[in-house]
Amino acid sequence: MLFIVSLVLALFTALFLDRQLKSKPAVFYISAAVLTAASIIVSQSSITVSSPFIRDYVIGMFSRGALGAAFWAIVMWTGALPAGSAPIKKLMPVRGELSITAAVLTLAHIVTFGMRYITSIINGRTGTGSAFRDFVITCILSVSMTLIMVPLTVMSFKAVRKKMNAKTWKKIQRLAYLFYAMIYIHIMVLFVPKAQKGREGYFLSVLVYSAVFIGYAVLRLRKAYLSKNKEASRLVPNAVCACAFIIPLCLSGIVSRSAKTVQKPVSTSPEPTFEAPEEAQSPTETTSATANAAGKATTSVKATTTAVTTSGSTEKTTESATEETTQPITEEENVSDQQESNEPEETPQQSYRFRNGTFEGTGEGYEGKVHVTLTIEDDVITSINASSDDDPEYFDDAMDKVLPQIKSSMSADGVDACSGATYSSNGIIEAARKALEQAAN
Repeated sequence: MLFIVSLVLALFTALFLDRQLKSKPAVFYISAAVLTAASIIVSQSSITVSSPFIRDYVIGMFSRGALGAAFWAIVMWTGALPAGSAPIKKLMPVRGELSITAAVLTLAHIVTFGMRYITSIINGRTGTGSAFRDFVITCILSVSMTLIMVPLTVMSFKAVRKKMNAKTWKKIQRLAYLFYAMIYIHIMVLFVPKAQKGREGYFLSVLVYSAVFIGYAVLRLRKAYLSKNKEASRLVPNAVCACAFIIPLCLSGIVSRSAKTVQKPVSTSPEPTFEAPEEAQSPTETTSATANAAGKATTSVKATTTAVTTSGSTEKTTESATEETTQPITEEENVSDQQESNEPEETPQQSYRFRNGTFEGTGEGYEGKVHVTLTIEDDVITSINASSDDDPEYFDDAMDKVLPQIKSSMSADGVDACSGATYSSNGIIEAARKALEQAAN
């Protein structure tokens, strides 16, 4: 899962590179900015990344905001851990640097998806029904989070912080709580519908994000309560916090699975092939077959007549009868053998609609070209794959709906598009149609 990998990288940076981050923060800021810029350039240009690993994990870690969210998670939990604990002593001195790095990494996600949302609004591609509702919610949340993140990031620089009043700075920084809550809501709006549809990995993503953000909120409230009630027993607040963590986490899992419909993934393994039915024989083949049959019948009649004549000649001696009957039978058998050897062997003729091999086609998707690659063997699609620079959230839905139809019907005609991902669906259908046209005999 992308967020777990990002979380490991963020933890490694915070725990093992804390001294370097504290002494030379500019190196980390510049590195994050370069990686962010590279991710934006690749995602916004016509560059096609063929490697799924590079596209989904390396570039996706930045463009989808997973790495930025992981750094924000470290910043959050640093403020929620018990005071005086070892992690606090390790992370608190670099918390400001971590937040600036997180903000720089988040810019890749803001720019990449911001451009897509703007393009969608301009072209009127905002969806309908629940898709339109989710689109509006994510737009509002994205703009609000950006407006909060930018000033908080600027205030995290030491030069700016020293010039501000400590109380004023602290009050403004409290907006971070709202920012963290918006991150979680933003993720749930995007991921829960995918998890409900049975999309692979999204249910686990919902649980992991919920554990991180709900756990932070519970620990932060516990820390605030204990700081004001230092003499109070910790048994009751600990029990309340445990329930406050487990119950919402379970609810998030229930909501994510309640409307789940399991979709069968498109198999890339070869399927059993079936022989095509033999075509009707041509008139020439029919005449030849009839003549051969007649020849064999004539030979059979001659052999039978000879046998009867031979058996009827009882007055001849055994030697003469043998000499008289053996000669004509042998000649007839030789003629029959020669006729059979001259007859061409009949082989079943099979005709296929498509040539065997791998074929590619391109179509116009939501935000760029869609590429479809399919492999055909004896009029059976043994594998079919699609790739595009379209929003993965919608393009993956389109693939799950469209590719199985094309594979089962061996055609791009009459294929139903995925609701909410019509443009990506049409791009896949167009690309598959061109690939099948190349394969046609």
